[in-house]
Amino acid sequence: MIVEDYPAFKANIIFRHQHLSTIIPALFRKHQINYTRKRIHTPDGDFFNVDCLLRSHKKAVLLIHGLEGSSQSQYIKGFAHFFTNSGYDVHAMNFRGCGGELNLKPNSYHSGFTDDIRQYIKELGTKYASVYAVGFSLGGNALLKYLADVKQVDGCVKAAAALSVPVDLKGCALQLDQGFNRIYMQRFIKSLTQKIIQKNKQLPQEVSIKGIHQIKNFKAFDDAYTAPLHGFKDAEEYWAKCSSINTLHTINVPTLLINAKNDPFLSASCFPYEEVVDHPFVHAIFSKYGGHAGFMLNKNVNWAEPVVHSFFED
Repeated sequence: MIVEDYPAFKANIIFRHQHLSTIIPALFRKHQINYTRKRIHTPDGDFFNVDCLLRSHKKAVLLIHGLEGSSQSQYIKGFAHFFTNSGYDVHAMNFRGCGGELNLKPNSYHSGFTDDIRQYIKELGTKYASVYAVGFSLGGNALLKYLADVKQVDGCVKAAAALSVPVDLKGCALQLDQGFNRIYMQRFIKSLTQKIIQKNKQLPQEVSIKGIHQIKNFKAFDDAYTAPLHGFKDAEEYWAKCSSINTLHTINVPTLLINAKNDPFLSASCFPYEEVVDHPFVHAIFSKYGGHAGFMLNKNVNWAEPVVHSFFED
């Protein structure tokens, strides 16, 4: 379902710009959040961390960050602040290897990795009357993949939201390899390669860094590391099997997808009009403004937080 009657996005002129609306909130929006950290051990002998704001509420929201983000990402802290003050316990998940600690295995996380999401949501379902989930960017794609793969009765999620989602991973990878967007990609590649170098020191027999400094884009990185470390033949197979656009039709949980038309990360293929126009569960807002994981109206007010909250409450 394409949502047309969403609250007006009356951003000031600065936050209508695709790059300023992406960069300014990430760098300058500040929330002081005092999390309590939980370490979650996984069945395969690894772990991930979840940072929580617990006030004994009956509702819980799981927040899932994007590529090389963490519970400290400003968009996560913004949503954590909003939802903890709206009657929800907040659980901000850190993918394996994120949040300041290397995980134990050679592999860590990727756009279609749902095992840890599934494990933690199942745990939340035993503790709360209602469980909700919000994913951003890569985390949004992983959340949509989870929702597509799990039946509602098993998944415990009452409703979900996914923001700034590269539902077509190949399209996003190519989009970020163009013009000014390469600045974002270079930042991601630098962070990813630094982690691989750390992995090499941790597990030198299992993770090689040969040729790592020649990697300049996602195609090269995913061919060299993401795909082989996670059981895919190459980047093309990884992108094809993990792009959530291919499985949106199987989602049977009320889900809100919000992608901004001026998001510099997203290709035209990341706006799945045909896939959602008649969808009984997926509601899509394709806003004119918002940038990537920004959605600020001005330096203090976020447009998306109350929109997601309203969707959950309805």
